[in-house]
Formats: sequence, structure tokens, C-alpha cells
Amino acid sequence: MVCCLFLEPDRFKASNRFKRIVGRIKKYGILTAVNEVLFHCYDRIYIRKPESAFIKTKPDFFLNTTELECPQYLVKNIHDAHWLKLTKGLAPDIIFSMCCNVKFRKEFYSIPRLGTFVLHEGLTPEYKGLHTILWALLKKDYGHIGYTLLKVNDKMDEGGILTQGYYQLKKGENHRTWSWVSHNALIEGLDDVKRSLKKLEHLQCFEPVKIQGRIQGTYTWMTLTRYLYYSRFSSSSQLSGSFALYAQKERRTDYRLTIRHNSHQPLE
Repeated sequence: MVCCLFLEPDRFKASNRFKRIVGRIKKYGILTAVNEVLFHCYDRIYIRKPESAFIKTKPDFFLNTTELECPQYLVKNIHDAHWLKLTKGLAPDIIFSMCCNVKFRKEFYSIPRLGTFVLHEGLTPEYKGLHTILWALLKKDYGHIGYTLLKVNDKMDEGGILTQGYYQLKKGENHRTWSWVSHNALIEGLDDVKRSLKKLEHLQCFEPVKIQGRIQGTYTWMTLTRYLYYSRFSSSSQLSGSFALYAQKERRTDYRLTIRHNSHQPLE
């Protein structure tokens, strides 16, 4: 790795949060936007309250800070001419991204020779979009909880799948610990991601995971009313078959993007 770009450095400032809420109001209406905000408040204040106990079980990933021995940049707009020029100048083999609100445009994601890849919380194509682990937990669709490393294209979470894996729920994990489950699924999949990237480096191409015959599902932000309604089924044996897939167009969720230089050095 020769470069690490942190996208949206002001993402959590009040002004940016307000701007995002206004955008949701314009796109989906004030009632839906308020419903989403209420869920986020409920999630932070109540649902995630015991999460600190889980985090302490994996200090190397959550409590310890690793110094990066490479150039680092804070990037407000990755599609700005300056950052596009810098990225092209690096001549990257691959761009690897996770966790932000940026939807990459072709002018950016097509720069690396092997492509741009996103580490997605959830299994695609069944769970594309946002809050996918939470949706699967509420549906009690435990066979589709995991991670996916996919190649970016023009459609959200619909690129070719390099690798993906299933996550086995542990004792005490359920929809009330959804954020922890989402992160833990990614952590447990890191060895597989590493092997897949090494193979990609060796072969210089890959055959996407076959998805013919699999269900397509796209999800959006959770709302408080949906959460409270569907969480009532958490103790039942099966959810109602009327549970809907909310196919709404959304932006990706990634916050860190790393670029590996075209030096043909083996991945550590």
C-alpha cells in the first residue's frame, strides 16, 4: 500500500448531517426522513448501548490504533480534478474501499488496472444497499449474514463478486447487536479477503462468483417504525411472508479508501 485516502473528513459534522437530512427529505419526503432520523437516535441511545462490551473482546480491531506508514490525505470530493489526477499519477493496480457515503463514478473507479473493489456488509445479490445485516437479522434470514468483496460498476452493489462468506451468529448476537455483527462479519472474513486479493494479484483477473438463480434484494435506511414492527418477530419461529424488499436507490457506504501502487510487491 502506498496511499490511504480518508473520504468525507467532515462527514460527522452537524452541518453535513443536516445537509444529508435535507437531501433525504427532498428525495423521500419529510415523514420518511424523520422516521429514519428517529431510528438513528433510537439505535445510538438504546440499541447500541451494550455494544462496548462486545468491542472489548476485539481490542486489536476497535481499541488499538495502528500507525500507517504511507502518505495519507483527507478528501472531501474524490471526483475533484485534483484527486483524479493524483490517483491516475499513482497508476494503481487496485483501489480498495469500505464504509462511506460516496458513490464512485466511472471516471474514478475505472482508473486502477484491476478495478475498484468494495468490502460490503452483507451478501449480494440478496442484500444490496444499506443496513443490510440489520434487515437480514430482522427477517431471521441467518443464512444471508456475511460479507462480500465486489468490483464496482455503475450500479449499486451489483458488480462482479470476487469473494464472499457466511457469518455464523454467536451467543447473544441478534438484531439488537446488529452493528457489532456487521463489523464482526467483516473481521472474520479478512483472511479470505487477503487470499482472494493475493490470487487476483497472481492471476491478474478473476471469474466472478456465479449468482444465477439467486434472489435480488436492495435495501435502504431502516426507519424506527419498521424496526419496532419487525423486531416483534424476533422470538417467533418464522417471519411473515409479506416482509418486503425495499428497493430504493441509495448511495454506497464507505469511508476509507486505500490505493495499492503498481509496484507488483506481494500483499502482506
